[in-house]
Amino acid sequence: MTQRAARLTRPHRRFRASYINGVWEFIREKRAVSWHPEILRQRFDEYLRVLQQAETDPLAGLAPATRFWLISHSDRYLGDVDVRHHLNPALERFGGHIGYKIRPTERRKGYGKLICKLGIDEARKLGIGDILITCDDDNIGSCKIIEANGGQLKDKIDNDRAVLTRRYWIPARD
Repeated sequence: MTQRAARLTRPHRRFRASYINGVWEFIREKRAVSWHPEILRQRFDEYLRVLQQAETDPLAGLAPATRFWLISHSDRYLGDVDVRHHLNPALERFGGHIGYKIRPTERRKGYGKLICKLGIDEARKLGIGDILITCDDDNIGSCKIIEANGGQLKDKIDNDRAVLTRRYWIPARD
């Protein structure tokens, strides 16, 4: 499959089974997930409502954000991207305007670069000028993805984590 066959879409019930399978993959690699797959199986529509609510009425301390899923031509969930509408002090240090992930079995196929680009496009539609994207200093794959999408390294900061945080800015278009 080529990356051109993938598209960005809003989370939807028709991708439920594939999305839940993707969440299991993240769990197997010891990645934290917000909703366990067994809960998702029972309360998927509620999960979709929570994602929609995060756009206009996020939980305390969080910035409004829109989530998109990257879906293959065969309706397979490949990954997701959060586009945060503005930065709060925490996001200025870690997280930025865009956060993305690709499910483990779909990595190293160009989807990371694609989802980052599409996330940048969505941020531009929201009127965001300069876009901040962060990653761990030792996450070479993300560094390459961000740089390939125009990210310019501003600095590396200590966030009281095991590794430094790289902060990249993608300048506003003229």
